[in-house]
Amino acid sequence: MCEKCVEIDKTIAHYRWIKERVIDPLTHQAADDLIEKLEAEKVELHPPEQQD
Repeated sequence: MCEKCVEIDKTIAHYRWIKERVIDPLTHQAADDLIEKLEAEKVELHPPEQQD
């Protein structure tokens, strides 16, 4: 895994940590949106057809 993906994974883990500790639905939705964006960024960096 490249360094950029490692950083993205750390950020995703941080947003998931926040979601576990906050009950506000808007915060949950914002975290979900950011996680989705970051996961898409990882796919963009390493498209599935490149992985064998």
